[in-house]
Amino acid sequence: MPSTRRTTTSPHSRTHKTRRPHESAHARPAEPRLLVATAGEPESRGALNLAAALGARDHSDVLVLGVATPFPNNVSTVVSMRRAVSMDEESRLEVLARVRHSLEDIPGANTWTTRAFIGLPADEIQTIARRWGASLILLGLGRHNRMDRIFGTETAIAVMRHARIPVLAVHPSASVLPTLALAAIDFTPASMAAADAAAALLGTDATLIVAHVSAFRSNESRPGGLVEMYRAGAKAKLEDAVRTLERGARCAIESVLLDGEPGKALVAHARDRQCDLIALGGHEMGLVDRILLGSVRTRVVRDAPCSVLIAPPDRAGAA
Repeated sequence: MPSTRRTTTSPHSRTHKTRRPHESAHARPAEPRLLVATAGEPESRGALNLAAALGARDHSDVLVLGVATPFPNNVSTVVSMRRAVSMDEESRLEVLARVRHSLEDIPGANTWTTRAFIGLPADEIQTIARRWGASLILLGLGRHNRMDRIFGTETAIAVMRHARIPVLAVHPSASVLPTLALAAIDFTPASMAAADAAAALLGTDATLIVAHVSAFRSNESRPGGLVEMYRAGAKAKLEDAVRTLERGARCAIESVLLDGEPGKALVAHARDRQCDLIALGGHEMGLVDRILLGSVRTRVVRDAPCSVLIAPPDRAGAA
């Protein structure tokens, strides 16, 4: 019997769940590799908890990476190069000790690999993820604290700008797999990949909300006008997106058409529905996109009340 579904047209409207589909015949990659970037600070607790949950479910290999920022060696008139190198190594060992201490009560962490390197956090995270063959990068979503410049929101944004694998910035309060995710769909392959990746992260009895933010407000619509035609087309494409995602999803799927500025609308809907996760697609990294990350993604990462997943464009269709 086919599933029934209804697309709503307001961020405050109730959405209609589809029937949970049968298990997908498409196998997920076996034993994914998770890289968790942390400085051992409390804001990374959620990322460690989520890595533990994913590791237990998917039998993942987990690498926990700490990065010590290098001493500014250009002050050689004050500090000798040898002393600067020594200070870098001391900092690296301190970071490694903090990382290992932060894992002491994380279930299953005794089997994880821990490493610490010296460098700029965003660069080292990218480099190690590529060399190790990571399938997902997790890091903390810190808010206005002394570590924010190192392993907080701004580092998450810097990593997301250039990552070629999904990046998950995890809210500090996260303790289990998400059960309610909001996936922003602009009908590009990257946004579909993000929705699919979000569905793969969800726990049992979970729901994925597929959302498109209309370029027009509902009160601007007139019968037979351009706005009405756009909204009707968007609803139809949302239905197509739901059907496509159902082929590989293990969760219930809803769809909703939102109004307003995209970043604000997504954050507001996630807050209203108490979502655990917001997922967005990346785009080809031209000059403007590198600078802004896409203003929508930057706003969501900075303002989201929950974890945020960004899937880069070359992951489209890979799931």
